[in-house]
Amino acid sequence: MNVTVINIRDKLIREDQTFNRFVRPVINPVLSDYCARLTGIDQNSINTADVFPVVYDQFVEWLREHNFQEKTFAFVCEDHQTIWLNAQYQFLLLDRSMPAIFRQWNNITTVLQYLIPERNYDNLPGETFVDKSSNFYNIEFVGNSHNSMDKSSYLAKLTKRLLDDNNLVTVNRVLRCNVNSRRVPLNVDPNWRTTFQSAMLVFVRMLPLVPAVVYTYFTDDDYAKCQYCKNGPNVCTGVVHEQFPYEVYEQLVEPSAFASAARLDIDFDGEDEDEVEDEEDVNDENDVNDENDVNDEDDVDDKDED
Repeated sequence: MNVTVINIRDKLIREDQTFNRFVRPVINPVLSDYCARLTGIDQNSINTADVFPVVYDQFVEWLREHNFQEKTFAFVCEDHQTIWLNAQYQFLLLDRSMPAIFRQWNNITTVLQYLIPERNYDNLPGETFVDKSSNFYNIEFVGNSHNSMDKSSYLAKLTKRLLDDNNLVTVNRVLRCNVNSRRVPLNVDPNWRTTFQSAMLVFVRMLPLVPAVVYTYFTDDDYAKCQYCKNGPNVCTGVVHEQFPYEVYEQLVEPSAFASAARLDIDFDGEDEDEVEDEEDVNDENDVNDENDVNDEDDVDDKDED
């Protein structure tokens, strides 16, 4: 779990303020050879690390020590997988609601896509987001692109460059509990477990909260508030799946370990609340087709992310 701090007013990377901790997995505590080679992390570092609840408490204390107040900072991520998928899943494993600080973030890939001349992001040289952005801005990437500490440091350099060029870097993604796109039946790819984009389509149905685009300027009143139900994190918990994916589970040959570990495959009783049309939801400009969002360029090279 790695954080690099940048002061956006002074456009200054705070080298004196970094958070860097390994997290010991509980479900799969032994690194595969592939993961070890990819990230450069060794098994001993994992064996001696604390589990996530301990590391998260350390992170919260680190925020307090450096006087990071809610609503005064936001996370810059390469895409939406870091928070929507990884963080949400982790807190579901702990049976805890997503904290307010993780309910919104900046997807820097989207920023870059809009800044590239004629939005020609796909044709930039390089295969990954790091390759494309470093080549375009001539920013050297130091380290391992699949190591979160090295990636965090690079994202800070890229954010600084965008700010130096007088570009706006602000919240452009939020989590919400309900979207119209999940009402459209999904034909599950039989090979979804080993096909990245197919897996993302399944996960966007299974996970209670979905990433949505922010079309308007993000204000204090929007902070941590679900754009659908208009409730804060204590009410919009994601514990009870508002759009339970019955049709997805019906197509799975065997139970999903992903869903079972996070208690997402419970067959809830009662009528599906999705069947009730909500006029506000239908007319809400923020209710984008988030499955298209999962398929867009935001997901560059996420399948190898540590």
